[in-house]
Amino acid sequence: MHSDLDARLTIGPIEPWVTTMPIYISLLSNHVAVHLDAGDTLACNGVEIQGKASNIVGYHYEGGVPRVKAGGVYECVYTHAGARAVIRAPALAGPNIISPKAGDTVARTGTLTVTYVPGTGAGVSGEINQSQGLLSGAFSTYSGQPDNGTYTMPKASGLKPGAGWIILYRSLVSVPSGTGFKSATVVDDAAATGVEVQWL
Repeated sequence: MHSDLDARLTIGPIEPWVTTMPIYISLLSNHVAVHLDAGDTLACNGVEIQGKASNIVGYHYEGGVPRVKAGGVYECVYTHAGARAVIRAPALAGPNIISPKAGDTVARTGTLTVTYVPGTGAGVSGEINQSQGLLSGAFSTYSGQPDNGTYTMPKASGLKPGAGWIILYRSLVSVPSGTGFKSATVVDDAAATGVEVQWL
């Protein structure tokens, strides 16, 4: 059955200080979502991944696994009738942010330009995150831009003077072969780096 299925594994995104990485897997047969048979298993890094219904992305599998440090591997294994299909995705380091640096003071209004060492990713997304007490804060995310060393985004509304985070996520898309699936696609959004700055 593996060889009849198209698999899509999405890893992340999640802030760099969070220790559990979200995992999403879609298994499709002729573009239709597949439910696992009673004896089938799906696990990533030893953690069973559960099926979920969703009006937005359709039936899929999702769960959280311990974050793997850069250089490690996320390994997802689908077992059906004793046979296994395996997708492996390396855990990569996030963008190396050059500026602003940790501890820099940054104006709370206007546009923010972050410079970083360019890479070969499919793109880079940004986030501004400032906790302002239990269940409150300023938070905003911005869509992908080319992985060219410069990321520009408007600042989050509601920022207050004090500490806050600027986070970049590098997205890498790969099509691994030899997995046992008809096709496999990995969207790796786990490569995140953040710097804590002081908003003025």
